[in-house]
Amino acid sequence: MKRNFVKTLSVFLALAVILSACALTSFAATAETVRQYGSRGGYLAIGDSISRGCGADGFYIDTDKAEGGQYDLFELRNVEGAFPYLIAQAVGCETPSDITDSSGTYWPCAYPGMTVAMMLDLLGVEDNFTDTELDYMYYKDMLKYFGCEQSFNGTHGESYAEGECAQCGNIYELIDRASLITVQLGMADVFYRAYRIATNGNSLAGGLSFDLRSTDAIKELVSTAIKELKAGEEYWKTYYPLLIKTLRERNPDADIVMVGAFNLVSDLTLADETIAPLGSLMSAITVSMNNCMRKWQEEYDVLFADISNAETLATEKGWSLLGDFKDNSFAGTHPSQNGYNYITRRILSVLPETETYEGLALDIGTLDKVDFVLVNGVKVNNYTLDGKILIVPCSPLAVNLTIGAENENGKITIRTYQIVRNTDGTYKACRIYGNSDALGIFLRPIHLILRIFNLIREKIAGN
Repeated sequence: MKRNFVKTLSVFLALAVILSACALTSFAATAETVRQYGSRGGYLAIGDSISRGCGADGFYIDTDKAEGGQYDLFELRNVEGAFPYLIAQAVGCETPSDITDSSGTYWPCAYPGMTVAMMLDLLGVEDNFTDTELDYMYYKDMLKYFGCEQSFNGTHGESYAEGECAQCGNIYELIDRASLITVQLGMADVFYRAYRIATNGNSLAGGLSFDLRSTDAIKELVSTAIKELKAGEEYWKTYYPLLIKTLRERNPDADIVMVGAFNLVSDLTLADETIAPLGSLMSAITVSMNNCMRKWQEEYDVLFADISNAETLATEKGWSLLGDFKDNSFAGTHPSQNGYNYITRRILSVLPETETYEGLALDIGTLDKVDFVLVNGVKVNNYTLDGKILIVPCSPLAVNLTIGAENENGKITIRTYQIVRNTDGTYKACRIYGNSDALGIFLRPIHLILRIFNLIREKIAGN
């Protein structure tokens, strides 16, 4: 009878332990660890059509036109598949459907074909270069979009017009206000002239024309394109750091991310029936650009996100200079949605982790030491132990806390707590099985009985 009672008690206590363990599963850890910028100012995305989201799933309005490469260029609409939009949501910024919505804390200041040269013009920074030399057919439209009144030769104006993007804020004010800025510029500076040559069959600089049926003409085309690429690369290397320096001086407190370059035409061949790797020849340029940004990140106290492996829409289709490049180059040279997701992950990976706020003070009780601390299941090292008081910096994302100590016999004692954030921003910890929560008050004596029972059983077994 006594034996049956002990067995029944053991089963009851085991069930109690199992039930209490199940209660722990309700405190799910969060995967969001990057700094939250929405309450600190906001997020400004400066870039070209890649920042605008061209090719992303959310860029199309008329899906029937998507297969034909017809994009929607309604500029006031936030593109949900664009990497800046995805980042904005991850860092706690408001992303209204209309970018001019004043309640938003995310500002996508990006335009197809945007260049470093154009951005410097908008900011009134002299670069001794006129963008009309590149024959940008939408230069005036770009200026109007950003709301900047300038003459066509690039001289800076004093006032701002009622341009579309300008309705969400003066570019100076947005830079000053932002707590996070991504700069994705350079692809148009470097590749645009060669792109225009290849698609139109003539040189912007000298007005040359190429008969692509001639081998000599193809050689001349490639030679001219390389010359134009090198000229664009030299400009970018000279003036991109000037833009970054200008942004840093204007906003010394913002986290600024230089978004790297990737080969837009890595899979381009000469013709459908040949595998002559024309596109891969340009990889050296993007590698050089990325290496420059790695160097500049320390010089200008900014961050760098390497996106060199971004997937384009043409990656799986295969395309050629003498085939479908001319008709599909706008679509093919932009990331697929997988590519935008990849770019988003790469940028988030370089952002600072979530800021910590008030420290959580915890009495470790009978423990003599603490060997490890987990917050939301992730090991942290920024804790301190003063006597019996453990101080753990926490953030609003903190849900649970686990501390562990190993004794001389190698046995590890683990304690788990639920973290509660008070209205005044401070924190308290409610231990599971402890005296700070209702379940703990009920289970504590049972847990104590279980420990005594195990000790007695071990003692009897030892004898």
